[in-house]
Amino acid sequence: MWDNARTRSQASEPRFRPRIGRDFDLEEVHVIDARTRGFLSRAVAIGSFTGIGITGGYGLATGNYVAVEVIWAVAGPMLGAMVTHYFGSAGKDTR
Repeated sequence: MWDNARTRSQASEPRFRPRIGRDFDLEEVHVIDARTRGFLSRAVAIGSFTGIGITGGYGLATGNYVAVEVIWAVAGPMLGAMVTHYFGSAGKDTR
């Protein structure tokens, strides 16, 4: 059924290869990348802590903490990934 010949997807080169050429200053690209990562990190952290704070206050007022569990189930993995990225093993690549 299957022969050992290479399939089209394995044999062909990728169609699109974005490259940074003369049109982009390489330092400018790194600055934009760092600013974007910083903005997203702050947005995730502030949004997570705000959501946990609001639902925590609601839980204290009503005695029902299901909302805190839901927010933490969504925000916890994102915060964990962010902390691992910034404070993880420093031996690999410390820019």
